[in-house]
Amino acid sequence: MMKKFFFSMMLAAISLTSFAQHGGGQRREFKPEEQATRRANQVKEAAKTTDEQYQKVYDLFLKQAQDAQAKMKEAQEKGERPQFDREGMQKQREATNAALKEILSEEQFEAYEKAQQERRQRGGRGGQRGNRAQRPGAV
Repeated sequence: MMKKFFFSMMLAAISLTSFAQHGGGQRREFKPEEQATRRANQVKEAAKTTDEQYQKVYDLFLKQAQDAQAKMKEAQEKGERPQFDREGMQKQREATNAALKEILSEEQFEAYEKAQQERRQRGGRGGQRGNRAQRPGAV
């Protein structure tokens, strides 16, 4: 009986240590290429981009993601948490939209803007958060 208890406690300790080392399973590694691909695919889906336009959009988002990663890494090296900068984010969004206007046609940009607005209304991530009742079979 004591051996089973001791074994269970050891197993629990090992599991907790492993769980803690991996950030509790909540953190994912930030990969600029994945983020750029995801965002470029959203533009492609909404605006029906050509392959050339897609590559330009991907390059734009990749540079932004790499810059963000560098800022996060810099803050971590200083022992700080990355700061939320609403004004900086607004400027970044305006710069992104200006760059997208250069890449996309007027109709494509309008389609992209409409899709972005719909995403924001659904909760920001394609409706994945907080919309369980809208999925079939959800209770």
